[in-house]
Amino acid sequence: MQRANVLGKREKEVVVWVEEIKDGKMSPTTQPGCYRAPTSGFNSKLPSAWVPYAELMRIERPAGLYAFYFPYLIGLAYAACIAEPVVPSLEHVVALSGILLVWNIILRGAACAWNDNMDQDFDRQVTRCRNRPIARGAVTTVQGHVFTAVLCLSLIPILTLFPASCTYHTGAMLFLFGLYALAKRVTYYPQVVLGFPFAWAIFFCCAALQVDPFGPRVLLPTVSLFAANVLWTISYDTIYAHQDVRDDVKAGVKSMAVRFAHSTKLLVVMLSIAQVSLLILTGWLTAMSPAYFVGACAGTAVALGSMVVRVDLSKPSSCAWWFHWQFWFVGGSMVSGLFGDFVLRTGFH
Repeated sequence: MQRANVLGKREKEVVVWVEEIKDGKMSPTTQPGCYRAPTSGFNSKLPSAWVPYAELMRIERPAGLYAFYFPYLIGLAYAACIAEPVVPSLEHVVALSGILLVWNIILRGAACAWNDNMDQDFDRQVTRCRNRPIARGAVTTVQGHVFTAVLCLSLIPILTLFPASCTYHTGAMLFLFGLYALAKRVTYYPQVVLGFPFAWAIFFCCAALQVDPFGPRVLLPTVSLFAANVLWTISYDTIYAHQDVRDDVKAGVKSMAVRFAHSTKLLVVMLSIAQVSLLILTGWLTAMSPAYFVGACAGTAVALGSMVVRVDLSKPSSCAWWFHWQFWFVGGSMVSGLFGDFVLRTGFH
């Protein structure tokens, strides 16, 4: 009788999983206990012992990399626009963007490894996350910490390519990323905490181009752009968190998706209005060209508005789609507006 009850419960769970897959609420590869070794893509070419570490770095999941990289592109373009008296060449800015891509692949890997280690108990209770390497036992807690340390140390050779002041900004970012992993245990606003290390890329890139982000000439517009990026992170990460909101409630994970479960779209609208207003303020304070206001301000407003209207928060697949593509829509608008202004200022020189 007991065995029959267990089987009956299991059958009901399977029915629920099948229905959620049909409704787009769960991917077949995220079913509980359904880990499958990669058979295609980059990870499938690696030695089997390396695969869990590549998964820990999210090598084959580029959306998270966009979250790290786009603020650097925004910061780089912004710093190039306001740099005085030496204006960087377009070639130098492009070269730095390539270096920063490598930087962010490593930085993102370290942040993910740390986060997964801290969240392993939560991850085992969340459908989408329970097959992560540490949660499923493919990487131990100690191995995860060692791997995180190795990745952080791997940033040092790249850091030597930048001015010394970038070291302090790197330390601040690493501290804040570490703090984020703990925030969801004590506050419903971990997305706010996450926004700070992402947006700190603005300060880093200013320093990389020999611009003091806290200097009196640029302090206000730089802080305004920083704040706009914090708000952007809060918006898209709250939408992203809606993928797991039911499991998060059961597991005791705090997030703004849980806190504002029934008013997320209103929240994102308010955040988006504030974000665009801050972008306009940044442009006004730095005398940006119309290219900036059309691309970075109007383009961002349209992209954010489209996301709010079209995302279906009840479907994880919709949340995941918009999380992925909004980086290109929103982030791409900001980058194009800033780079457009930079090109107009320098005349391609």
